[in-house]
Amino acid sequence: MITINYQTFGNTGFQLRLRLYQDGETKFINVTKFLKGSIQKRHWNQKKQLFIPSCPFSEENNSILVQFRQKYDEMAIKWTGSLSGMLAAMNEVALETKKELTLSGFIKKVIEDLKKRTHSDGTIKGTFEVYEKLDRRIAEYCKAKKIKYEKLLLTELTPSFVDNLFDWIGRTKQNKGICYVSKMLHSVLMRAEKQGLLKFDEFKNCNWYKRPRCSSQKTHTLTEEQCQLFVNLNLDEVSESPLNELYRDFCLFILYTGQSVCDAVSLKYSDIQVINGVSHFVFKRRKIAEKQSVPCAVPINSELHRIMNRWKYLSKDGYVFPVRNKEKLNNQITNNGDIKHFIGKLNHWLKKVGKAIECPFSLHTYTFRHTAITRYLSKGVPVIYVANMMGTSVDNCEKIYYNNQGDVDSRNKVLAAMKF
Repeated sequence: MITINYQTFGNTGFQLRLRLYQDGETKFINVTKFLKGSIQKRHWNQKKQLFIPSCPFSEENNSILVQFRQKYDEMAIKWTGSLSGMLAAMNEVALETKKELTLSGFIKKVIEDLKKRTHSDGTIKGTFEVYEKLDRRIAEYCKAKKIKYEKLLLTELTPSFVDNLFDWIGRTKQNKGICYVSKMLHSVLMRAEKQGLLKFDEFKNCNWYKRPRCSSQKTHTLTEEQCQLFVNLNLDEVSESPLNELYRDFCLFILYTGQSVCDAVSLKYSDIQVINGVSHFVFKRRKIAEKQSVPCAVPINSELHRIMNRWKYLSKDGYVFPVRNKEKLNNQITNNGDIKHFIGKLNHWLKKVGKAIECPFSLHTYTFRHTAITRYLSKGVPVIYVANMMGTSVDNCEKIYYNNQGDVDSRNKVLAAMKF
């Protein structure tokens, strides 16, 4: 009988290996390189053979361990020979699989695996659609180069192929989509390495596109005067939409809470908790729930209560806003299609409103999140509190959200201090 389990080892940092034992023979397979995040020994539960919830990417890392071990468990059940013989047989099978697996087939397998990960409301976690776009873009490139994409093996992929793909996108698409193609192809190759299908080191010097750490929207925040104009704007003079008031209240909700659209749309009354006598929204962000160890805690003021009470009679199934409901979730064709549709309509409406309040840039939903973070920091709220409230990091507050050019209060303090 072959015994299989995970165990930590070593004295420096966190190291994890798969241990296989049979009749005095022991084999080890190091799995540390397959794991994500900065993991410490306290994150591992040896008895339960999994990472505890506070571990970075705990859900994803536990899934990786289950998938990695599964093939050994299945082989061990029917194997009658030695442990070394079993591993040799598995290597032969892996080599044959590697030879036959196409790049397109592997990408589709990645998409299938991603679709198995769901939120509590049944919608799929993550953005598997970008892998579908990657598959289509590579197919376009192969067609242009007269390469039979459906027969292109994963083992035939080379650094030259990757760089030529990027060059082709630059010439024919003016780099449109280069960011997601680079990011998703990088992810595909990393996943292939974790399964022993290729070595990523061969591709590390490719011309991978790296998104600038500083957001291009960093300075896109509303002034105090523009916020006042938005609150008091006569919407009938700007738009004929019957959803004028809902759109404005929703944007004000984000302006107060600083939340992203997908999180605000998904909020429920069951997310409300009373902390030290004050009601708070307490939840984990949909985008980073698996790696968010501390949930967001957003205090609810009288204006938020007004907005919630105004739309409660139209909302269904416990949601704060009348955007999501169980029926939509069950019938929608596109994953999170209700949120995507709402964002599209709202951003179209905001283009008209932006002109009315003399906004110098194109007004979008994310403008209100940037404005909220900048405003709270300018009013002296500690950055660590703001980061927790918004479900982001202190580093992201500084590099992505906080608009130092729009922080008038802090500027005036500096001007006042320029005296001796």
